Amino acid sequence: MENKNKIDYVGIFLILVFLILLSYAGFLSYKSIDWDVLKKLEQAPLGVPSPIPVN
Repeated sequence: MENKNKIDYVGIFLILVFLILLSYAGFLSYKSIDWDVLKKLEQAPLGVPSPIPVN
C-alpha cells in the first residue's frame, strides 16, 4: 500500500520519448509528400466501372 502514491519516472520518460519520436515520424512523413502528384491525381477524371446487371 505504500507504493500507491509513487510516480514511475521511467515509465513517464519512456512514454514521452515514444510520443516525441512518433510526432517526429509524422512530421517527416508530411514533409515527404509530393503535393504535385496529389494535385494531378485530384484533377484526373475518375473512371468508375458500371455495375454488372443482375437478371
